[in-house]
Amino acid sequence: MLNKSPVLLLCFATLLLPATGCRRAATTPAAVPAAGTPVGSFKSPSGKIYARTLVGPPDNDEPQVRLPRARGAGTPGGDDYAGSSRMAAKLSVASGTPENFDGLGPLLDSLPSDETMRALHIDEGPDSGRLPQEQRVVVVKAFIYASSKESDNDFHCIAGPDPTQPPRYMNVEVSGLPPATSQFFTALTAARNEFKTFFSSGTDALPTRGYEKYDPPIPVTITGSLFFDVDHVPPAVGPTGMKPQTAWEIHPVSDIQFEP
Repeated sequence: MLNKSPVLLLCFATLLLPATGCRRAATTPAAVPAAGTPVGSFKSPSGKIYARTLVGPPDNDEPQVRLPRARGAGTPGGDDYAGSSRMAAKLSVASGTPENFDGLGPLLDSLPSDETMRALHIDEGPDSGRLPQEQRVVVVKAFIYASSKESDNDFHCIAGPDPTQPPRYMNVEVSGLPPATSQFFTALTAARNEFKTFFSSGTDALPTRGYEKYDPPIPVTITGSLFFDVDHVPPAVGPTGMKPQTAWEIHPVSDIQFEP
């Protein structure tokens, strides 16, 4: 009996240990790389190589509300819009005649000031539709410097001018999808597919862990509707060093041509 007592004492002592010391560590999700960590590269459909660096977390501050889907459309997924603020405006295409801009600077210079727009006290509710100032459709040549996928399933793209020019940024959003019954479903689906195809034609390089910066910046021609974001007072959206200084956005994108 005496020979067994050490074993009994050891078992008793093990029971007295703190839970963190005697249990196997719980399985945890893989850690997200720190900002500044290279996360690989990808080859575009044209064969050009773009390096990717994680530069910050997604914005992820949109309240999530899952939209109802049309009968037979399947279960909601990662492409369906899941936000609420100004949903009616965000999921609609403006009615104006397309305006062409050779660069982002001239487009930014054409916009009413943020102060003017905030003085309108725009309703933030989901039924808040487009204002007259938001009925402009623009076609602009720009570069995508970074992008992220947000909790509402929008892709935030930080667009800027040619890298040789002084930096001025604008948030451009490839929207999550409305219900299939929406008159805008086809256009928004086409734009989203254009975006996803470019980043996943080879290696899956869709930005799902936060903002990824591209080197070199990706040339694009963007067609979309102007939208004023009442939820964020700049600088709020985007990674450090690339935050737009205006709440004006292109949202939603209705066409995006990469490497035009």
